[in-house]
Order: sequence, then structure tokens, then C-alpha cells
Amino acid sequence: MISNVQAGNAAYLQQINSKNKKEPTSVSEAKEMDKVESLKEQIQNGDYKVDTQKTAEAVAKDLI
Repeated sequence: MISNVQAGNAAYLQQINSKNKKEPTSVSEAKEMDKVESLKEQIQNGDYKVDTQKTAEAVAKDLI
């Protein structure tokens, strides 16, 4: 009987949480989209500069 009550409570709480749940990824997606849009504008304007030091480090790490 106790397990039935616990299962019922878990199902009830899951319904409440799913209804009130806000997507945490929506904030990061918005930030990522802003960054992508910013990069697109910089590329189109010719203002984007490749960070050769970071690129070289990333390539070196992949090779090791």
C-alpha cells in the first residue's frame, strides 16, 4: 500500500512539474542565437577576425 501511495505522489508531482516547468535551454538558446547573429553581421561587414592563436591551440589539442 505504501508503494502505491508513493507511486501516485510521484505521478502527481511529475504532472505539476511538467505543467509549471520552464525550459532552461531557452535562455541559453537565446544567448547562442544572439552570438550567431552577431557573428553573421561581423562576417558580412568584413569585421570578423579569426583568432589564429585559439584556432592553432584547438587544432594542436585535437592532434595530440
